[in-house]
Parts: sequence; C-alpha cells; structure tokens
Amino acid sequence: MTNVQISALQFLIISILFVVGDAILYVPSLIVQGASHTIWIAGLIGIAEAVLLSLLYALVSQQFANKGFFPYLELTYGRWLGRVLFLLFLLYVMVDVILMIFEMGSFMVTVIMPETPLEAIIMVFLLVVIIGARLGLETLSRAAEVLFPWFCVFFFLLVCLNLPNAKFENMQPFFEGGLHTIFKGNVSLASYIFESVILIIIFPHIREKDQATKAYIKGITIGVTLLVIISLLSLLVFGLSTLKMEFYPSYLLGQTLEFNFFSHVEVIMAVIWFISLFFKVAICFFVSAQGISQLIKVQDYRIVTFPIGIFLFVLSFICIPSSMYLIHFINSTWLSYSVTYGLFFPLFLLAVELIRKSRKSHRVNGR
Repeated sequence: MTNVQISALQFLIISILFVVGDAILYVPSLIVQGASHTIWIAGLIGIAEAVLLSLLYALVSQQFANKGFFPYLELTYGRWLGRVLFLLFLLYVMVDVILMIFEMGSFMVTVIMPETPLEAIIMVFLLVVIIGARLGLETLSRAAEVLFPWFCVFFFLLVCLNLPNAKFENMQPFFEGGLHTIFKGNVSLASYIFESVILIIIFPHIREKDQATKAYIKGITIGVTLLVIISLLSLLVFGLSTLKMEFYPSYLLGQTLEFNFFSHVEVIMAVIWFISLFFKVAICFFVSAQGISQLIKVQDYRIVTFPIGIFLFVLSFICIPSSMYLIHFINSTWLSYSVTYGLFFPLFLLAVELIRKSRKSHRVNGR
C-alpha cells in the first residue's frame, strides 16, 4: 500500500464522488424534515462546514503523510492503544459499508426491481465492490477519472431539465421556524459530511503532496455543494408538502420528466447515484480490507477481501432487520456515531499532535 500513488486530481474526484455517494438520494428528504423552507440556508451553512471539516481532516492527514495512518497511530500512542484506535476507526468504516449496501438493496427492491430478492441484489453489488477493491486504489482512481465526466453530464442534465418546473415561491416563507429549524436541517447534511473523514487513510498516497490539502478541501466542498443544489432543486420543483412525503425525492426528479421521444428519464438519476455509491462503498471496503490486513499482519490485503465481504453481507441482515429500522437508525443514531469519528476523533488526534510538538520544542529549547 505504501507504494500506491494517485494524483491530486484523482483524489479530488474520489472526494467528490465519496461525499455525493449515497447521500444524493436521501439528503433532500432528510434536510427538509428539519429545515422546511430554509433548506437553502442549512445548505449554505453545510458548505461552510465542509470547508472547515476538510481543512481539519487535511491537517490531521499531514501528520502521517509519509507514514500511513496505522503506523502513525502505533508510533504515537503505542502498540496497543494505537491498535485499539485503529480498530475502532475500521469498525466505523465497516458500519458505514453495511448501511450503504442495505440502502442500495432497499432502494432497488422498493423502486426498480420489486420482484428480485433483497439478498440477491446486495450479493451481486457487494461482489462488484469486492472485485473493484481487489483491483486496488490506483485502478479505482483511474476508473473514477473515466466515469466522472459522465457523472457531471448526467447531473447537469438532471438539473437543467428540471429548471423549467422550478417554482421559486416554494422557498417561501423565508426563515420559517427560526434558527432551530435551520439547525435541524443542517444536522442531517453534516452527518454525511463527517463520513469524509474516512479519506484520511487515502491521503498519504497522493503523489503531489503540496496539492493534497487543496484537493481534499475542494473535493469535499464541491461534493457538498452538489448535494445542496439537488436538495434545493427538489424543494423548488415539488414544494414542501410533497417533499416531506417522498423518501427518494432526487429520484423523483427524473420520474417527473416526460418527453415524447424519450422515456424513463429517471435512469439519469439512477446512473448518478450508482456511480457515486459504487466508488464510496469500494473505497470504504478497500480501506477496511487494507486496515484488517495490517492489524493481522497479512502482506496482501486481497486475501481478506472475500472473508470481509461475507462477514459484512451476513451482518447487514443481522443488524438491519428492515428498511424502517434503517430509516430510524439514520434519523436517531447515525449522527451521534458519525460526529464521534468525523469531528471528535480528528480533533483528538490533532490536539495530541500539537501537545507532542509543543513538549518536544520545550525540551529542545530547554537544552
């Protein structure tokens, strides 16, 4: 893994797709439940949060830019505490994978392929993810670079084709509910931004170290901006009452479009989601496999990919008995879980590093 190198541009693209990921399908509905008509204000705050959080993650990543995350934790916190911290972080990544593969299966069964067993859909998708992870980070990065223009084209088409249906009166009344509603809506968006902390493990493998921080900040900020655009567009097109009743409003943006010469326009939304979701899950799975292999001292991480895949497949049905349970977990628990690793964990790492450097400088000056 230490010899694997990707360009800053590839990392930027991966960061964008990672942030958009599964969120593009759910975020409009989740934000509007809290923010109502002030969804655009919650979104603007979310963009500012994306800049600050990505800067925090980049600062943390710079501490192990030439080492790797696991060796850094062992060196800084000792063998056992470093391993515990790394394992806890990997558990967060794997829980995220479990949620995403079940989300994908639930969406497919509910909307596109209702007669197909949920288990079959998740199994096929997970197999594709495993194959992608086994091909390695460089291959995934090149694939993202190839597919990203198509992602942009489809996103642009979805937005432009829906603009004639947008009604700006759907944004009124402004500041409805005050700061409380804005905060509630922003929290839903922030929970997805926190997940981008996972990319700190990829950070050391960026070839152009001087451009890595900018790529991290730009990637996360652009990704969040795309989520805000699709959320605002959903409000403008459907209005608050319809948006609150729809769990997949961004997919509905494609369904409502009708042309005499072209049908099933919702495929555009599906393609956007599948591209971003695949790369997010594949990166998380790659990080999990690489991390587990380092913990158990296996030279080739590919050896553990299929065992981890089987483990996550089984665990997804044990931990998530139904789609309703998944929705309840995301709304009630995921934020606290995500903020622990996406905010407090990197702040802890940065604070410890600053204290270490301060003590080291005092010892040097004392001599």
